[in-house]
Amino acid sequence: MRYVVCYDISDDGRRRRLVEALLDFGERVQESVFVADLDEELAGRMLARVRAAVEETEDAVHVFALCERCWGGVTTVGKGRLPEDRTYYVF
Repeated sequence: MRYVVCYDISDDGRRRRLVEALLDFGERVQESVFVADLDEELAGRMLARVRAAVEETEDAVHVFALCERCWGGVTTVGKGRLPEDRTYYVF
């Protein structure tokens, strides 16, 4: 399953921790948008790290799960590009 994660976090420290966590699972496609191709176990691990990195009363993080059919309907306009399917190793 592909996951699109976008966020709005004003605190530099929490934003940095979230970015570091998301880079372990996927690829940055815009400043505050990441795409990750994960199985159910890794998706759970990613969500746990997201929750640990943010302050739920101040930050906003959206995680969208997209099936292959839905991903096929994604349109990119301008300089944007969709990430290639890559294998990521999370330690």
